[in-house]
Amino acid sequence: MRRLALTHLLSATALFAALAGCATPQYQTHVRLIPPTDAQGQSCVQGCDVQKNGCQTDCQTRYQTCLKDIEPQVEASYTEALKHYENELKHYAAALRHYEMQMRFDWLNSYPYRHPYGWYTRMMPTFPPPYLEPVMPTRESVRAQLQASSCKADCGCLPTYDSCFVGCGGQRQVETLCIKNCPPAK
Repeated sequence: MRRLALTHLLSATALFAALAGCATPQYQTHVRLIPPTDAQGQSCVQGCDVQKNGCQTDCQTRYQTCLKDIEPQVEASYTEALKHYENELKHYAAALRHYEMQMRFDWLNSYPYRHPYGWYTRMMPTFPPPYLEPVMPTRESVRAQLQASSCKADCGCLPTYDSCFVGCGGQRQVETLCIKNCPPAK
């Protein structure tokens, strides 16, 4: 019995060591813009900058308007989320009561039996404990969910700017670098 436990401990340790050595590398992408050298290209890039700034300003204005527009919906959605939470809590309480009753009467499912090495108590299988307790919603979480589903903070200004920049004669260089758990250099 001791040898079996020691074997399991050693194999678990070896598995952990093997998995620790297999950490997934993490990469980060850097974009570098190299402006054109001629005066016409630099003037063109200034026009791209003006377009990008206008796009970002318009986007921010639309985003702020959207945030104001969803404010009346927050209270109604919060009330609905509380009703849903109350319903989930009732189901959780019923499942918990059922589980507690099962555990109290579990002694009915156990009986002793004779084994060549002594007396043992055989237990019948029990149900697992109920699912996780539901989490009560907050106004802030409901507001954040509405913002994520209704309001766009990114209007795609940067890809448009990048294509304008390259169209003016600039260069866009993308470099992906390993920042964590990097494989050994060759």
